[in-house]
Amino acid sequence: MNAVVEPPAQTGCSTTAVLDTPTDPTGWAEEWRLDSGRGDLLDVPNWQAFSAGDCLVIVSERHLDTPAKVTGYHLTSTGAEELWTRSGDDPDGKDINRLYPGEYAQWWGGYLATGRLLLDPSTGDLTQAPWADESGVVISIAEELAINCRHAYSSSAATCSAWDWNDGNPSQRWKQDYEEDMVYPTIGFGMSGNVQDGSLVANTESDSENTRTYTLMSLADGSLHGNWPRSTDAGGFPVFIPARDGWLLLSKSQNQAALITSGGEEGQPFPVIAELPTVLLTDGELPMLAQLRAAYRDGDFDWADVVLQCRDTSACTLNGNEVDLPESVLIDTYLQGGYYQRMAALTADGRSLVLRSRPNVNAWAIVFDTESGEVLVPEYSQDRSKGRALVRTTDDLILMGIDSEVIAYTPS
Repeated sequence: MNAVVEPPAQTGCSTTAVLDTPTDPTGWAEEWRLDSGRGDLLDVPNWQAFSAGDCLVIVSERHLDTPAKVTGYHLTSTGAEELWTRSGDDPDGKDINRLYPGEYAQWWGGYLATGRLLLDPSTGDLTQAPWADESGVVISIAEELAINCRHAYSSSAATCSAWDWNDGNPSQRWKQDYEEDMVYPTIGFGMSGNVQDGSLVANTESDSENTRTYTLMSLADGSLHGNWPRSTDAGGFPVFIPARDGWLLLSKSQNQAALITSGGEEGQPFPVIAELPTVLLTDGELPMLAQLRAAYRDGDFDWADVVLQCRDTSACTLNGNEVDLPESVLIDTYLQGGYYQRMAALTADGRSLVLRSRPNVNAWAIVFDTESGEVLVPEYSQDRSKGRALVRTTDDLILMGIDSEVIAYTPS
């Protein structure tokens, strides 16, 4: 295992590669299928797939006497070409058995960040992460920044540290100790602003005070701003909707909202319209706070390029045009609450709005054609006997894991 973090080899694949696509695609179609050779996703030990650029990595963790197994692939227009395979029972496989990528493993500087270890997708080589001495929960943002958070224990405080990739010269941006017993950011709410000075919603817990709250973590220095109760009662949770310059906080009752600046200052609450938008985008980006206020308070959507409003799980309007969806592909409780705002992205050509059906990996990709209004849900089925996983949604590739296969859809 390498002890010094250097740029990954990129000899077989690269997480920054751009896949070939038609110059003027009119839709999406199945391109290829790959059998993982590891059984159904629901089997034990189960397997997970991670992809970026023209790299694909399939990981099955160690389980009882079954060693871990990791395989790397190079993606082409015709399929996935195997580059390497490593197993926990290899002579040097001890560290392979220590790979625990979890459901939300992230890419950082071309590596797959799996806790204390970094996996090079082009060679299978392992490198010790610079935060390895502070084992905790790791998330990364746009491959540029990784945040590692460790719970408080004994006399040690809860700690988070942020690490910049710096084009292959990793450095610690900041390190913070917190009074709370637990602080960990969540990518589920998205990010406000940018990687340099934006913010993430973070969860905090304090055993001594028996409190659980939301707060905003500054990406610039790790400081925490604001404090909102994280209730588990039947009233539900407040929802943080990201903007380019802050957050809109939608109340648990979903009848009022407030704007929160990037510094965590909360404004006065205001009533919201009865039929809340599902997704609002302008220029393919997040709205500004003033635009969100106009939409949620006044019903003014004129500023938005994409307006998706769903009345139920199978009936929506996209920019005013009726759209029919497969039955129950959307989650009813997510529709009225801004959840889908942070799970939507517009492709660079503006032709496709891609939506995740739910925040976790057990999701479908829903592709809306913004011109025709047609909808594609790759591999959609109500058959619950087979495992599924949404591996990737980017401008050039949608990857679904179904049963034992990885299935690729590309613009066509």
